[in-house]
Amino acid sequence: MQTVVVLGAGNVASHIIKALIQNTFQVKQIYNRTLQRAELLSKEFNIPFTDKISEIQKADLYIIATSDDSIKEISFHIPYPEAMVVHTSGSMSIEEIKPGLRRGVIYPLQTLTAGRNLEYEDIPIFIEAENSQDLESLRKFAEKISLNVQDLDSKARLKLHMSAVWVNNFTNHIYQIASDFCAENGVSFDVLKPLILETAHKIEYLTPLQAQTGPAKRRNQDTINKHLELITDKELKEIYATFSHLIQKKHAQL
Repeated sequence: MQTVVVLGAGNVASHIIKALIQNTFQVKQIYNRTLQRAELLSKEFNIPFTDKISEIQKADLYIIATSDDSIKEISFHIPYPEAMVVHTSGSMSIEEIKPGLRRGVIYPLQTLTAGRNLEYEDIPIFIEAENSQDLESLRKFAEKISLNVQDLDSKARLKLHMSAVWVNNFTNHIYQIASDFCAENGVSFDVLKPLILETAHKIEYLTPLQAQTGPAKRRNQDTINKHLELITDKELKEIYATFSHLIQKKHAQL
């Protein structure tokens, strides 16, 4: 599979196009409902674009890199019944794609933000297809981009996606909470960055269980109570208390 049409023009599509070009795939066309966004990517990568699904060109592979709720509708408008069509969602089933097409999934497990330079070969890619021949084709395709390609069905991929939300989206929001506390007290959030980096670095050689520190693990209830007194927001107080309880419960089992 050497020729590709990318459907979508957001952050995921942008990174997928960049990864494909870096690995000598021919991206024949970009499709997006919003013409302006497709035009921006077209200018960046010098690729033809369209906002009319009826005008998409014939290719070996169609990658739907849109919002989850658009996958099904877009797949139903792809006019090539023999086409290999995949989506990139971690949470949506392979069955979102129109039956009768050669359906598959290529899920890159990474947070993809515009303007960030990534080493695509280090990003795990999880693939799924409905038959062994298409699965092998997807594997060969993905292995040209990443050094870590694994088979994973839709049910397991959904659980993996949920895990990713915990370590990425929720963790980042916790950073925001901490940043707000710092700002309220005239302290730069920058002073926490060495701690954040060291915490992330430790789990390269320790399990999260082994890397856990802090007052909850030490069962230092006096410190926990002092922290709870500082938190005025009811929801944040409940979150702090719940996390402290879960940490204590986990380490009490050891």
